[in-house]
Amino acid sequence: MKLKSVVFFLMIFALSAPLISQVSKTDFPDTTKQRRLPPLQQQRFNSFEEAFEQAEQVKNLVLVGKNIKEIPTEIEKLQNLEILDLSRNQLNSLPKEITRLSKLRVLKLSKNNFDKFPEILKDLPNLENLDLSENNLSSLPEKPITLPKLKNLDLSKNKLTHFKNINLPELENLDLSQNQLEKFPEIQNPSKLHTLNLSNNKISKLGQSLTNFTQLRRLMIANNLIDTLGKEIASLELLNFLKANNNKISYIHPNLANLKALVTLDLSGNLISAFPNVNGGFKALANLSLIGNQSEKFPVEIFNIQTLKVLNISNCKSVNFKGISNLTNLETLKLVGCNLTELPAEVCNLSNLKQLDLSNNQLKTLPKEIANLKSLTYLNLNNNQFEQLPSEIYNLGNLTYLSANNNQITTISDDIRRLVNLKQLQLRRNKFSDEELDRIKKLLPNVAVMF
Repeated sequence: MKLKSVVFFLMIFALSAPLISQVSKTDFPDTTKQRRLPPLQQQRFNSFEEAFEQAEQVKNLVLVGKNIKEIPTEIEKLQNLEILDLSRNQLNSLPKEITRLSKLRVLKLSKNNFDKFPEILKDLPNLENLDLSENNLSSLPEKPITLPKLKNLDLSKNKLTHFKNINLPELENLDLSQNQLEKFPEIQNPSKLHTLNLSNNKISKLGQSLTNFTQLRRLMIANNLIDTLGKEIASLELLNFLKANNNKISYIHPNLANLKALVTLDLSGNLISAFPNVNGGFKALANLSLIGNQSEKFPVEIFNIQTLKVLNISNCKSVNFKGISNLTNLETLKLVGCNLTELPAEVCNLSNLKQLDLSNNQLKTLPKEIANLKSLTYLNLNNNQFEQLPSEIYNLGNLTYLSANNNQITTISDDIRRLVNLKQLQLRRNKFSDEELDRIKKLLPNVAVMF
């Protein structure tokens, strides 16, 4: 009898085991694997109404591209809001209630329909970043206003013809590019300004007030009507980046060489025939671009700037290479589209050169001295008239990239295997037979060859 009871108990346990297992999976979940909700300030809202439901906890509100035409007056409920992004909507005004957001630091209103600068912004005491780019702004406040803590202001891609009447004592970065400015902006208290972008306007003269920009480090004045880089720029002792391409510059004040912090200088697309005497000057200049310089006389003085590491003199109307071997620290040289029929041997004395771009010329050969460029890792020979790769190239043991697209090459020498560090070889649009293509692939099994 006892044996029957035991057997019966075991049968009941066996039948109930799957049920116990099933219950354990549903009624007692593994709490360590539960999905955690993100902090509220990181949650995304689809409307103001959703944000208002949790108003006290919202710090960051992003409603980009929601077709919003006006900001509800209930915006004042978001008392802890610090960042508000309403870019890509249809706003043209701000409600007075927005001034009650005392903690608001960042306001993004780019790509809306504002045609006037919202004066109400002066009542946001802690605003640090304001983006009103890509609107229809054509006017600024008629009476002076102050934005006491604003550090970054972006008014690019508007229709402004002037900039004045805004006092910005803490401003560090100002972007006024792609407007219709005809005069240098009137910036009050520019002593903390680090970056100023005035590119793509109609400015013909740089203001004398530029001498007050004592902390300026980056200045962009490209695509204007400026014909002179005067002494006012030479007073910017901390300037390290100057982009002045595509103007009408034909004169550079000698004091420009005194910019001891200047690292990058872009003067492409101008009419420069002479450079300041660089003896003892330009102590930090490493990157110089003179692309498309249209002067008949080439400014050979640049070859005395021994700190240069990158030089781009592509597409210049005339190039004189006399003295280029003085650039003993040069690492990158771009000579694209210079109508070269031969490469001057002086270029081959640049012992630290790592990248050389000779594309879009009329070269058929290279000087034997090119073998002296032992540090060269990149060589571009695209769009020339080579019928074969010059044998001197095979002595460039550190070469990792070689491109000779769009030439008239029919065969590659077995000597190319001497380029033991070669990683990529581009040979598109040449005159190889199918058999030669197969041979090259077998010749260089570890190289990415592109036909």
